[in-house]
Amino acid sequence: RRTLMLAVVLGLFGGIGLAFLIEYLDNTVKSEAEVEKRFGRTVLGSVEKISKKERIETYIVDKPLSPLAESYRLIRSGLLLSSPDQPPGTILVTSMAQNEGKTSTTVNVARVLAQDHKKVLIIDCDLRRPRMHTLFKLDNQTGLSSYLSGNIDTVAVEEIADEPLSVITSGPVPPNPSELLGSKRMRTLLAEMDETFDFVLLDSPPVQSVTDSLALASASSGTIVVVQYGTTTNDMLAGGMKKLNDVNAQVLGFVINGLKKGEAGSYYYGYSGYYKKYT
Repeated sequence: RRTLMLAVVLGLFGGIGLAFLIEYLDNTVKSEAEVEKRFGRTVLGSVEKISKKERIETYIVDKPLSPLAESYRLIRSGLLLSSPDQPPGTILVTSMAQNEGKTSTTVNVARVLAQDHKKVLIIDCDLRRPRMHTLFKLDNQTGLSSYLSGNIDTVAVEEIADEPLSVITSGPVPPNPSELLGSKRMRTLLAEMDETFDFVLLDSPPVQSVTDSLALASASSGTIVVVQYGTTTNDMLAGGMKKLNDVNAQVLGFVINGLKKGEAGSYYYGYSGYYKKYT
């Protein structure tokens, strides 16, 4: 009996110690406060993880009163207050690696901006793995790459049915995306679209994979960096932020995707409690 009790106690303390060791060695993004302290940039907002059966790209349209939709409205508020003189017009949305939610962030931020009676354009600048034409069910035989390579004189701006949004699709995948996105023709296009629309959102490839986003960052009013809770490492984020700083990118802040449900809720209701305290 004594041996059994000793084994139980040792197993219990061993398990607790192992849990603390794993937590200590985990270098992934785990909290807003940690990200803000380490990188000196604000977190515009956090988005909770949803079921794999649900599509986050259409979630706020399907459930506009959900806590998830409110999270994107908080991001919109942070974005509008991110610049001292006026809100940024051309906004690059990027991440450190694939599958961190940059495209869903682009779509949902564009939607909440458009709900504020603003003219919003999405340009699919991910010329390597484009998705916007699929999400909005648009033809992609010609698009941004066709225009930048000189194959067409005017790029088509597609208006989305039943939504106050417009989209420029990526076009066919070219052999030299970085050169096209860094070209004078691209800067001219961005200047023209900035005159026409209140907000132009650029969905771009991850910073750590290719240089496409760095070429766009220097031509944008600001950059949103999307990170994935429990996946993006601090080392990866530090390397990507250095690259953005090297090209003088104006980083507006971070968006943290995939927060655990309890943590996302406590953050949201924390703001609610703070508001009630002072009203």
